[in-house]
Amino acid sequence: MIKLSLIICIFLQSTSPNWFDYLSLALTIASILGAYLIAEKVYSREKVDKKIEDISLQYSENELFTHNLNSIKSPISKQIDAINEYLDKQDFIMNYYPEIQVDFLQFISLKDIYRKNGFNNKEKIEEINKLMTHLYSLYDFRESLRSEVRTYLDKYNFHEQKFYNYRLLLYTRYFELCNKRNTSFINENGIKKWTFDANDHFMGEYSKLVLDAFNDNDIMENNALKSREKLIEKFVVPLIEISAKYIPEDYNAIEINDVSNQVVAAFRDMEILTDKHFKTLKSYVKSLESVNMKINRFLE
Repeated sequence: MIKLSLIICIFLQSTSPNWFDYLSLALTIASILGAYLIAEKVYSREKVDKKIEDISLQYSENELFTHNLNSIKSPISKQIDAINEYLDKQDFIMNYYPEIQVDFLQFISLKDIYRKNGFNNKEKIEEINKLMTHLYSLYDFRESLRSEVRTYLDKYNFHEQKFYNYRLLLYTRYFELCNKRNTSFINENGIKKWTFDANDHFMGEYSKLVLDAFNDNDIMENNALKSREKLIEKFVVPLIEISAKYIPEDYNAIEINDVSNQVVAAFRDMEILTDKHFKTLKSYVKSLESVNMKINRFLE
């Protein structure tokens, strides 16, 4: 405004004004003032619109955040149930819920969530921070769970193949030794029986142990293995002790002892692996339950 006044003064001093000049000057001043007032009004209107837009955007983001939290609760609960079922049945069949994803977090403004709940509300801010920490932990959850189960099954199958060597002890290698070391053989009422030299104590004790295992209902049922644990306890471990008595003079005892130890080691590795696997899955359940608890608390 000061500059405008100076310009007018200089103009008046340097010319001889007439009525037309005064009219032009008045119109010029009016135009400038009008433009200023219009600009001021537009600016004020834009400030109001921007504020309304910010409030609307903040509301929309909070609504979107709330909607996504409600959407993720159900698949989390289903995944918890699936893991618990896996642990109970121990059938190694896991159901996965791909809906457990938190990609929506990249579109959420944490500042707006803080603003809605109040920057000075320390308790609520801390609650939000804990919620976000738990949500971010779900970013790689799906792949992590799949990887855990896949890795466990691969390792378990590796050890299980070694455990299956018990079949050599009960069937294949046992029958080979019977045919090799017997002194006589009879088939009595469909039951094959071998007789060994009186000095062949190893085969005598081995044969008795095999016969006892087949007649033990804790180990076998309908000529099929019933309990791996009982097989180890009542057959394989005693066979290690029997064969050890005839080492090193009996080569076949050395062989049977070696296979028996492999079977026991594989069984124990399977148990250790399974125990560790189940503990990991229980930690997943605990983590998922914690996430849902934090979500429910936030939505209250």
